[in-house]
Amino acid sequence: MRLSLCFPVLLFGCLVPVDGMTPDDEADNTIDPAADEDGDGLTNGDEAELGTEYDEADSDGDGFDDGVEVEAGTNPNFEWSHTFEEGGYAVGSCPVAPDEDNAGPTGKGYSGEDAYQEGDIVANIAIGGIDMYGQETALYSFCGNYVLITESAEWCGPCQSLAAGLAEEQESVRKKYDNFTMFEFLIQDNSGAAPSKSVLKRWSNNYTLEGIPVVAPADNTTDDINYWLMPDGGIPAGTLLAPDMTVIWSGVDHPGEYNPSGAAAIKLAIKTYEDSL
Repeated sequence: MRLSLCFPVLLFGCLVPVDGMTPDDEADNTIDPAADEDGDGLTNGDEAELGTEYDEADSDGDGFDDGVEVEAGTNPNFEWSHTFEEGGYAVGSCPVAPDEDNAGPTGKGYSGEDAYQEGDIVANIAIGGIDMYGQETALYSFCGNYVLITESAEWCGPCQSLAAGLAEEQESVRKKYDNFTMFEFLIQDNSGAAPSKSVLKRWSNNYTLEGIPVVAPADNTTDDINYWLMPDGGIPAGTLLAPDMTVIWSGVDHPGEYNPSGAAAIKLAIKTYEDSL
C-alpha cells in the first residue's frame, strides 16, 4: 500500500492519508507519519517519501527490511539491490531499474547468432546461479554501477591471464569512477560443465579476486550464454555496462577486440558514454 504525504505539510501532528481513499475516508483512516507501522526502522513518513510499503517491512521481498537497506545504501524498492553476507561486493543502489521488457541482444555474433552490442539493455544473467560462497549473485544486483562483465572458462589460458589482472584494473578504474565493478562470469569448468562453488572459489583465490564476484550460471547450455561471446565465438569476452545496464562497450562493435584493453580503455569508454549524455 502506497502513501502520500499530506499537503500542506505541518511540522507537528500531520497525518498521512492512504492513497486510494476518498476525502471522507481519510477523515477516519489516516496514518501517523512519525510512527513505524511495520517495524522496519523507517517511519511512515519516511516510507511515503521513499515509495516503500508502510505496512510491509520488506517492500521488495528480497529478505532485507527496508530500514536495513536504506542504512546500507541499497534500494528497498528493487529486489536485486541488497547486500551479500559474504564477498564485500560493491552492490548498486539501482535508482532506476533496468527496462527488462526491452532487454536482450540486437547484434550478431558467432555464426550469425544473437549477441549484445552497444545500446542494448542486458538481461539479468546468473539468476539461480551461484558465486564462490554459494550465494545467488545475479547481474542486476550491481545495477547503479558501471560493470565490466568478463566471460571466461576454467580451461581457457587467455582467460587465466585476463583474470590475473582484473583486481588491479578494478582498483585503477575506481580511482576515477568509484561506482565501477567487475563481474567475472565463469561459464565452464575444466570438463565443460557449469562450475561448482569449489571451482569458483579456487578461481577467485588463484587470481586474488577478493571483492569481485566470480559467478557461474545455473545452466551453461542455454542460448543466452552465447550472447556474451565474441563475434568469432572466442573467450575471454568483455562487455561494459552503464549503471542502467545498457551496453556501452561490446566486441561486436570493436572487431578483433575481445575486451576493453586495460583500465585506460575502460575509463575512456565510460568517459565517452558520459560525454554523450
